[in-house]
Amino acid sequence: MSYIEIKTRKIIDATLAQKIIDKGTVVSILTTGKITKPAKALFDAADVAWAENIPESEFMEREAQEEG
Repeated sequence: MSYIEIKTRKIIDATLAQKIIDKGTVVSILTTGKITKPAKALFDAADVAWAENIPESEFMEREAQEEG
Protein backbone atom coordinates (compact mmCIF):
# COMPACT_ATOMS: atom_id res chain seq x y z
CA MET A 1 0.00 0.00 0.00
CA SER A 2 1.33 3.44 -0.93
CA TYR A 3 1.59 6.18 1.66
CA ILE A 4 2.92 9.64 2.46
CA GLU A 5 5.81 9.78 4.90
CA ILE A 6 6.26 12.73 7.26
CA LYS A 7 9.71 13.44 8.67
CA THR A 8 10.61 15.88 11.43
CA ARG A 9 14.31 16.04 10.64
CA LYS A 10 16.63 18.96 10.05
CA ILE A 11 17.93 17.49 6.79
CA ILE A 12 17.02 14.65 4.46
CA ASP A 13 20.16 13.73 2.56
CA ALA A 14 20.69 11.38 -0.38
CA THR A 15 21.40 8.38 1.88
CA LEU A 16 18.10 8.74 3.74
CA ALA A 17 16.28 9.53 0.50
CA GLN A 18 17.52 6.28 -1.03
CA LYS A 19 16.38 4.30 2.04
CA ILE A 20 12.91 5.86 1.72
CA ILE A 21 12.79 5.13 -2.02
CA ASP A 22 13.93 1.54 -1.43
CA LYS A 23 10.82 0.90 0.68
CA GLY A 24 8.91 0.97 -2.59
CA THR A 25 5.68 2.18 -1.01
CA VAL A 26 6.33 5.88 -0.32
CA VAL A 27 4.72 8.19 -2.88
CA SER A 28 5.39 11.49 -1.12
CA ILE A 29 7.66 12.98 1.54
CA LEU A 30 6.74 15.92 3.75
CA THR A 31 9.38 17.33 6.09
CA THR A 32 9.68 20.12 8.60
CA GLY A 33 13.34 20.47 7.60
CA LYS A 34 15.31 20.72 4.37
CA ILE A 35 15.93 18.24 1.58
CA THR A 36 19.36 18.35 -0.05
CA LYS A 37 19.64 18.84 -3.82
CA PRO A 38 20.96 15.28 -4.37
CA ALA A 39 18.04 13.90 -2.32
CA LYS A 40 15.56 15.95 -4.35
CA ALA A 41 17.10 14.55 -7.54
CA LEU A 42 16.68 10.99 -6.23
CA PHE A 43 13.05 11.63 -5.26
CA ASP A 44 12.34 13.20 -8.65
CA ALA A 45 13.93 10.27 -10.50
CA ALA A 46 11.90 7.80 -8.41
CA ASP A 47 8.68 9.80 -8.96
CA VAL A 48 8.33 10.54 -5.24
CA ALA A 49 6.73 13.93 -4.55
CA TRP A 50 8.34 16.04 -1.85
CA ALA A 51 7.75 19.19 0.18
CA GLU A 52 10.14 20.78 2.66
CA ASN A 53 10.10 23.44 5.39
CA ILE A 54 6.53 22.68 6.42
CA PRO A 55 5.86 24.09 9.89
CA GLU A 56 5.10 21.39 12.45
CA SER A 57 2.01 23.39 13.43
CA GLU A 58 0.49 22.50 10.03
CA PHE A 59 0.41 18.84 11.01
CA MET A 60 -1.01 19.57 14.45
CA GLU A 61 -3.82 21.76 13.07
CA ARG A 62 -4.85 19.13 10.53
CA GLU A 63 -4.84 16.45 13.22
CA ALA A 64 -7.14 18.54 15.40
CA GLN A 65 -9.51 19.23 12.49
CA GLU A 66 -9.74 15.54 11.59
CA GLU A 67 -10.56 14.58 15.17
CA GLY A 68 -13.16 17.32 15.59
